[in-house]
Amino acid sequence: MIRRIMLISCIALMLGVTVSQGEWRMSVHRGETTDDYLVAEVDSITFADVFTPPPMVLVPAGTFIMGDGVAYCGVDEREVTLTRDFYLGQHEVTNQEYLEAVQWAYDHGYVTATTSSVLDNLDGSTQELLGLDGSCEIAFSGGTFTLRDVGHGINPDHPVMEVTWYGAVRYCDWLSLQAGLPRAYTGDWACNGGDPYGAAGYRLPTDAEWEYAAQWDDERIYPWGDEGPDCSRANFYHTALCVGWTSPVGSYPDAPEALGLSDMAGNVWEWCNDRLVCSLGTTPATDPVGPSSGTKRVHRGGSWYYRDYYLLQCAYRDGDYPDTRYDGIGFRASRTITP
Repeated sequence: MIRRIMLISCIALMLGVTVSQGEWRMSVHRGETTDDYLVAEVDSITFADVFTPPPMVLVPAGTFIMGDGVAYCGVDEREVTLTRDFYLGQHEVTNQEYLEAVQWAYDHGYVTATTSSVLDNLDGSTQELLGLDGSCEIAFSGGTFTLRDVGHGINPDHPVMEVTWYGAVRYCDWLSLQAGLPRAYTGDWACNGGDPYGAAGYRLPTDAEWEYAAQWDDERIYPWGDEGPDCSRANFYHTALCVGWTSPVGSYPDAPEALGLSDMAGNVWEWCNDRLVCSLGTTPATDPVGPSSGTKRVHRGGSWYYRDYYLLQCAYRDGDYPDTRYDGIGFRASRTITP
């Protein structure tokens, strides 16, 4: 009996749980949720291989003016209403966050990998998700993903780079699979059959959601306000490279501060869900999903080595082919708040 009590106590300490005297009930605490178990009825404890979702912030639904009249592909101004609250990644997905997720996906057979590339293995797809050569700070060998030094140290908290649009959306699908949620992207890669706002699982933010969050909630020019950019506000090319490489996420004051978002300008471009079309017109829209066809996907926010500070404007829109990957593009995840 003494050994059993000691074992239970050790397990409790390992799990970070509390064991109460009397009936020997074990309380497992997860945030604000507590699950109680009668210890005598517990046959075994299994430690599952899981990865940690990125921290997310709440963005309330609302209406804003998309476009600012001057930004590239943001000249058209139109009223956009977003009818659903959503979560948006507090920061860009980091090397460590992606590494843990892709290792989980590899262990479950959702991807294949070589020393130079990670390929999709869902729905019959073999799209490249992540390039492991070049400037990528993630490496693969012998079934294990690790961080590597490409000349700037080991950087677990820097944003992941060399990730394609496919690799960004698959990360969202892995989050959904682990959480027991329906995957947002299946088959033809259309998010929830063309209705991203109705998706129950994780996904990329829509073009409109990204801009809405970046300018929250006063139509500001830049995520931090209307003051011009400098190296104290973002990691980009000012009169010279501000840093010369990516920065740890959260290195700059949160902007917009009211939401507590980091790196909405600079560091790395961020993939969005929508296909790219430069002219969106001026007709008011509700929960816009972007064009139904097109060869490029939107990315937002500029990156660490782009010179033109206009790229940091909330309304600036650009894009690239979904299989593109390089050392200045990453992403952040989002999710609709469903009843």
